[in-house]
Amino acid sequence: MPLEMFIQYSNGVPYARGVKTERDATAALPQIYADMIGWEDMAGTIAGVYHRLPEKEQSGCAILAGNYGEAGAIDFYGPRLGLPKAISGHNNYFLWGPRGYSGECAIVFGERAEVYKTFFEETQLVATISNVNAMPSEQNVRVYVCRKPVMPLVVLWPRFRMII
Repeated sequence: MPLEMFIQYSNGVPYARGVKTERDATAALPQIYADMIGWEDMAGTIAGVYHRLPEKEQSGCAILAGNYGEAGAIDFYGPRLGLPKAISGHNNYFLWGPRGYSGECAIVFGERAEVYKTFFEETQLVATISNVNAMPSEQNVRVYVCRKPVMPLVVLWPRFRMII
């Protein structure tokens, strides 16, 4: 079903607007769909950033997502795009830790990216992912390439913890 038709349909279903499952502001789409809209484009943008890095940096470059949904987008679409597994401090992703990444190079994006980039001496804004149908907090997602962490990623890791 085309997206506009689905929005119109979901507005006509009584329970679609009445059930709030998240703490954040809502979008035109019901939250369970708005949270996933644009995931493939998000992963594609991150893949473009990753593949533009010098080859010697790619093998050790972490993809640090702000929340588990963003990390899940990378982990779902990433394999066919040549991406490594994502890391995130959000909920259960936190338990998996930094997966051996040093943090010398990190693609940082999504929720809390503005905070996370301060853990690095070098940051460069390289892309913005825009989607008007996503949740409001994910309608304009900034993507940074960060280098030179202020301390090893494994030491910084507790600062990325976000359990909600």
